[in-house]
Amino acid sequence: MKKIFLVLTFCILSTSAIFAAGIGIQAGSDVANSGNSSLDVTFKLDQYPLIFAVGIPSFDPLSIGVTGDYWIVNENISGPLNYYIGVGAFADLYISDSYSGFDIGPRLPIGINTFFAKNVLELYLQMAPGLAINIGNGIGSDFVCPLNFGLRFWF
Repeated sequence: MKKIFLVLTFCILSTSAIFAAGIGIQAGSDVANSGNSSLDVTFKLDQYPLIFAVGIPSFDPLSIGVTGDYWIVNENISGPLNYYIGVGAFADLYISDSYSGFDIGPRLPIGINTFFAKNVLELYLQMAPGLAINIGNGIGSDFVCPLNFGLRFWF
């Protein structure tokens, strides 16, 4: 896991000579499902409206999750406050002694963001309702709605 994180960090940092890059953390809770919380690492290249996150949405059972979003709209509301709307996808892998499975599905990220310290620090609040297809001890579906607060440092 450490090697994967180091390779991803190196790839992001090596592209910063060409593009501005933002890397940060976000924390939140799935307000539609018993408040499962997560802590994620996020990253974005300034030149493209693509945002990615990798995190741990659950510890019991252990879960590793990834998201990828494409911002369709990213406009200014007033002053430093912006809003965005996008489309994306997510996947979560669950592993425990009694259960293994995964979720996959589309999501609709909607949020507001603002920049501080001469565009070095970005703060944001977003929700991303989606539909999960659960594959494990059978196949099912579920509505998800993570609500996240995050920050990204730009370099």
